[in-house]
Amino acid sequence: MKHIHWLIPGKKHDLYSIQNNTLASVRLRAYVSSFNSKSFTFSFGENMPLKTDVLVIGKIGNHDLAKRSQNWINQIKICKFSSVKVILDYTDNHLMIRSPMTSFYKSILPYINLIITPSNKMKSIVSDVWKGPIQTINDSIEVEINEWKENKNSHRMLWFGHPTNIIYLLSFLNKYQKIIKPYSLSIITNQIGIDYFKKINQSKINVDAHLWSIKTLLNVSKSSDICVIPSDKTNQKKQGAGHNRLITALALGMPVVATTIASYEQFKHYFIDEESTKIADVFNNPNIIMDKVLLAQKKVVPMFNKNNLSKKWQRVFSK
Repeated sequence: MKHIHWLIPGKKHDLYSIQNNTLASVRLRAYVSSFNSKSFTFSFGENMPLKTDVLVIGKIGNHDLAKRSQNWINQIKICKFSSVKVILDYTDNHLMIRSPMTSFYKSILPYINLIITPSNKMKSIVSDVWKGPIQTINDSIEVEINEWKENKNSHRMLWFGHPTNIIYLLSFLNKYQKIIKPYSLSIITNQIGIDYFKKINQSKINVDAHLWSIKTLLNVSKSSDICVIPSDKTNQKKQGAGHNRLITALALGMPVVATTIASYEQFKHYFIDEESTKIADVFNNPNIIMDKVLLAQKKVVPMFNKNNLSKKWQRVFSK
């Protein structure tokens, strides 16, 4: 039985804590890959157990970076001179932009056996700086399909995501303040994100904020009419972002207004681009795009089933 260790911030995690971790690549990918317990055992944290067959490098995080990066690099180098295979779970484009994590990612490239990316766009980006094997495994969604049964008429919109995306939400609220005037807003993120939003937000919209959890997302989505996922398609940081938030919103049975970043392009028929001339019509009556959501739930959402995607991870681990 192979043992898989995921390098992630924090000394020790179990499957429950991974499930609820706000770092998307940890929560989605590490948990997805753990379903086949008959073939693999798993551990998560800062230090790799002695008997490890596959080391997966997750998000390193910015906190205490200097100390953590040196610890991780030392362990990754050890793998090079043993039988341990090293996989980089690459979800943020630190190799192509300047960030505090860039030097870490550049320094570990000689010791990597395989890079996993969440989108084909990210795969293309990484291939410019690394010529080793790269494979795309999309993020899975963590919710079941919520069939659209009633008209949307509560004038409530929903935003959920990582705090780094809040700047785009604030820009959206400012840009479309006249169109969204009848609406209230629910946001779901971590405490850092909530505090940041409250500090920076200058819109007059009524807002209720919630700490991230799947249960909270399910409950709040049931009373929401429309989901907004603004971003910046010109920002290099977003060039390789995955599909997860869009597919999750569609699975929850919500009309979606989003920025068409690269990974959303193939699904453009199932949501409204935020720059579309139809955006005012959708906010006036979200029910007019019900057919788009129902079609997405039938044709697109099943592609991102966690069991289907976990099999791809299992095949990687088995090789």
